[in-house]
Amino acid sequence: MRLGIAPLSVNNILNQVIRQRGVEGLLNFCFSDVIERVAKAGYDHCEITMDAFQLFPIQISNDDIEKLLQIKKDFGITYSAHMPLLSIELAGPNKFIRDGSVNALIDAYNSVIDLEKEIETFILHLSGDTVTDILKFIQDPELRNKAADLFVNFAIQSIAKFIEETGIKNQKIAIENIEFPLEGTIKIIRDLNTKLCLDTAHLLGGFSGNHDLLEVARNYFNLISEIHLQDYIDNPLADHGILGTGEHFPSDFINFINDKNFQGPCVFELNHEEAYESVKYLKNHPAKVEIPDIKNQSFF
Repeated sequence: MRLGIAPLSVNNILNQVIRQRGVEGLLNFCFSDVIERVAKAGYDHCEITMDAFQLFPIQISNDDIEKLLQIKKDFGITYSAHMPLLSIELAGPNKFIRDGSVNALIDAYNSVIDLEKEIETFILHLSGDTVTDILKFIQDPELRNKAADLFVNFAIQSIAKFIEETGIKNQKIAIENIEFPLEGTIKIIRDLNTKLCLDTAHLLGGFSGNHDLLEVARNYFNLISEIHLQDYIDNPLADHGILGTGEHFPSDFINFINDKNFQGPCVFELNHEEAYESVKYLKNHPAKVEIPDIKNQSFF
């Protein structure tokens, strides 16, 4: 099993950099140093959170790109990029917001263009709070389904525009299941010949509808290129939890992806301590899965 982590999350930067060292720590922040520590901790994969570079004054320099290429060579680590999600509405009802969201993705893509060949997958969120709130507000099931169909068409147009403007290969895009009907997400994936990023917490929490995680994995296994591996906890501030701390994470899911020899990365969107606890869970449930030797150490 190829295990990864997303160390550059907004929460990690707020807690590990700004809270501890203030603005000066942020101005002196070198993100490639963080990724080197991820590799030295024993992870096989690193997901680069692109919101970090649009929200904070963090630069992606040529030196950083060269260092990431060297880290890959030295440690064999692989990369994916989680495209911006804050304020992004690819499926939203406002054309101008959709266009702005596409431009934000294009800017993020261009910022790592020199690393593009080494990035396996670019993760996309279809929508943000606007679409989520509209679908929650509509009580009539038939009307809600029609609204969802409209949002699906908007998302297809937005992602198609992103592909056309950047020339990115469709199969390098993975659309994450979020607070949006899973059926609509799968339709977009199949229409655009992209991939699925399966977020286990979102699925377990019912964000994508009433679905069984193991059944979804079986039905759409050939579409999955990356898994966000975490438990679901019912917390409005952080729904991602350590594996085994929720009530319904099926250990059979780990058996299934292991038996199917899943080749993509399984990424923890957690801090380093939470990820380490999840690694310990994997080592015990079930024992037959080979787990990398992960060290419990900070990346900052």
